[in-house]
Amino acid sequence: MRKIALVYLLPFVIALLTISWLSSNEKFSSLLWHSRSSVVTPEPAFDYIPYFKDRVEYEDQFLGSGSSRPVIYLLGSSELSTPSEAIPYRFISKYFNTQVRAIGHAGNQCFSIYSQLLANKERLHDADVVIIISPGWFEGKNSAGTSSEVFLEFNSERFLSKIVCDTIDSDLKAYEEQRISGMYSEFNAPNIPIKLMNFEYKASKSPVHKVCFLPLFIGEKMLLLRRTISSQPSDKRINIGSIIPVPFALNWDSLFRVAKQHSSNAATTNTMGINDDYYRTYIHGGTGKIAPVSVSCNQELKDFKMLLHLLKEKDVRASFIISPLNPLYYKNLSELDPVIDVITGEIKELKFPYLNLYVSDPAKYEKSSLADIMHMADYGWYEVDHFIAKNYHLIE
Repeated sequence: MRKIALVYLLPFVIALLTISWLSSNEKFSSLLWHSRSSVVTPEPAFDYIPYFKDRVEYEDQFLGSGSSRPVIYLLGSSELSTPSEAIPYRFISKYFNTQVRAIGHAGNQCFSIYSQLLANKERLHDADVVIIISPGWFEGKNSAGTSSEVFLEFNSERFLSKIVCDTIDSDLKAYEEQRISGMYSEFNAPNIPIKLMNFEYKASKSPVHKVCFLPLFIGEKMLLLRRTISSQPSDKRINIGSIIPVPFALNWDSLFRVAKQHSSNAATTNTMGINDDYYRTYIHGGTGKIAPVSVSCNQELKDFKMLLHLLKEKDVRASFIISPLNPLYYKNLSELDPVIDVITGEIKELKFPYLNLYVSDPAKYEKSSLADIMHMADYGWYEVDHFIAKNYHLIE
């Protein structure tokens, strides 16, 4: 038995360890593999995109600044597709010396945003990032976290390869691997970095798991290095300079007054403050309920806490908007209060600025805030604009 171990097993283990070391050595990999650099035609700077979806030119612009003025990044979900002139990437970009670039559509929740930012960790320091948190992410099926389908629309193989190959804080990377492994069965044809993160998490469970998964991990890692050595987005973030306040004063009171009147004029067939067309098409006098999920079982809440940890760890100039839901429609909205209390408590503890527009008491709800049951009207967007302008010193 000892002879078998010395003759067969020992060389096998030594070979595995040698291959593992060589595959993780960037200098060796760059000599062994000659990866082709892709030439990308530059695109104009975007103001809003619903997702990246493997668009390399947009990935390269993310958290960078290719324009002549400072940029604030606005991340969120379905509310960003609202056709309103008050939405920040239109309003602030038009009236201030700062551009807002927005990314997101329905389903772009905390883990998706976490992964996008983690893949671009070198650009995070002092980046201006505003994240719109929807209370709807934390109830019902949404509380299970970002779906695999939506995740891939925002996190390409190129982004995920950065997470696998870069030196990243162990706890941040370990969380990514854990979540990817938990979602692994949902991926139709998982790409190499997703396979690697799944293998890495499985291997971390015990020495036996590590021995079993090591050959798979090494093979996929070498394939990944061969493909991605020269194809990653630049880590450099161009610093355009400090944000300069505008030399004129907007009449915010007038903006709020006009927006409030507009909302009132658009909601004449109901007492919920819902736009008439939406009310006639979807509501028909009905009401709804949320499906509360406990704090302890809420995966989205866990993802949110890790997102906060990443932002704090990387010194991001982050701020948060907690968007409203309509308590006149959702009759049990107060059951979501415990989760919202945890969210605001976590934000306060880490001293991030935030604007909380969530109200569960119908008597305290501002009907002009929303156009329907969850998407902001002009009045709500002006509140967001004003918060961003003050928080990022766009106004004196």
